[in-house]
Amino acid sequence: MSRAVAVVVALAVGTVPAAVSAPSPVPGRLAFASGRAHGDFDIYVAGGDGAAPVRVTSQRRDEFSPSWSPDGARIAVRVNPLRGDAGDIWVMNADGSGKRNLTRTPGNAEWSPSWSPDGALIAYFSAEDGAGDVWVMHRDGSARRNLTRGVTTLNEYPTWSPDGSRIAFNAHPGNFEIYAMNADGSGIINLTRSPGSDEWPQWSPDGSRIAFRSDRDGNAEIYVMSADGSQQTNVTRSPADEDFPAWTPDGRLGFLARRSFVARAAGWFRAPAPGRRRRFPVLDRDHGEPCPPSR
Repeated sequence: MSRAVAVVVALAVGTVPAAVSAPSPVPGRLAFASGRAHGDFDIYVAGGDGAAPVRVTSQRRDEFSPSWSPDGARIAVRVNPLRGDAGDIWVMNADGSGKRNLTRTPGNAEWSPSWSPDGALIAYFSAEDGAGDVWVMHRDGSARRNLTRGVTTLNEYPTWSPDGSRIAFNAHPGNFEIYAMNADGSGIINLTRSPGSDEWPQWSPDGSRIAFRSDRDGNAEIYVMSADGSQQTNVTRSPADEDFPAWTPDGRLGFLARRSFVARAAGWFRAPAPGRRRRFPVLDRDHGEPCPPSR
């Protein structure tokens, strides 16, 4: 990953604390990781249109993969030392205060935290057992358990269905596919079964669809499918590479679009039938590889 700048977009719903509220009167807030200040990644919070970003972390370490708690009061993040690949899952208040390390597993990598809809649990990737799996823990870091042991060689980037009953995630049975399982780890199924690379699933607000990134058509595009894996549809259809989808509560779909080899642009559009999309203003422009988005 380039150490210049990365951007990830996340949307939060709920009361906006004055410490981080953006001046524009828009619903929701965005959290993203960027190295614009001093090279290592920090977490920023902005208004729903990307206005007036505020840096809420400033440690000499990498902090990225932000995930909002359902009430908008806290953010879970991956925290990495500046050297080495290991990292832990931390949680902090939305203004950056009250940081706490939840996993504390020296030498093991953890990333992509995702809050359950009721705020009680956090799903995440961990190599704690020596492999790469989806784990879940209580929001205070207790009762950690592996949900995907032995499913494939790599299971990562979990995301909860809106009712909390299911978790979708990346799996690697030979190429990347989108899998889904019950919240207790049972009922695991491969949803995509594509010869391409399918990654970064995100449930729609009503739970009926899952957005994901796929390169099955030759370049990275955003696809949407029914929650059972049917009706897999390319909704971006552009020559540029698009990654890291994220839904807003009103059904808009955010993504990062590669407009050149170094420039990325985050934008929002509606996701109806292919070819009928509405592009929204660019939220941010930066350089380097983007981090995965969190809702």
